[in-house]
Amino acid sequence: MNNQHKAKMAELASQYGRQVFHCANRLLSDTHLAEDVTQEVFLKLFNKAPAAFESISHWPAYLKSMAISISLDQLRRRKRLAEERYTQIPVEAEELTNGPYTQIATQRDLIAFKAALVQLSAKDAQVFCLRHIEGHSYQEIADLLEISNSLVGVTLHRAQQKLAQFLGETRSSGDSYASTT
Repeated sequence: MNNQHKAKMAELASQYGRQVFHCANRLLSDTHLAEDVTQEVFLKLFNKAPAAFESISHWPAYLKSMAISISLDQLRRRKRLAEERYTQIPVEAEELTNGPYTQIATQRDLIAFKAALVQLSAKDAQVFCLRHIEGHSYQEIADLLEISNSLVGVTLHRAQQKLAQFLGETRSSGDSYASTT
């Protein structure tokens, strides 16, 4: 490995390391796992051939995409290791807006969402996360994943439908989704 490649790696880690960490932490809600993911992203990047760096035009999106992929793998691994069932807490509707019940419901919703997210295909989950969690435009996602804008839209729609099916209802509002299948 030449010094120029090492310098580029150091620059990328310095410039984008925090963004990669925050992207992983948003999905994993665990700082230690997010640190592991960040390290794995840059290790994978370190093992890439220097020539591969020329084809990457948008580093933040590329690195976040790697972080999302590795984070989803972590979530899948955790799900396999700890197949836990989460039960619904019986409370009155007005109690859900007060104190600890809101926190418990929010935490339960987040766990259910992550469990549903890992059931998506890798491409569907990646497009969903890049759009709704990282806030990238259709064009940025299309460029990053080397697919068309329309395929981004179709993939995103499919991912949203599958998530709605997996979740059954939005936990925060209690609205049921109509089944389209």
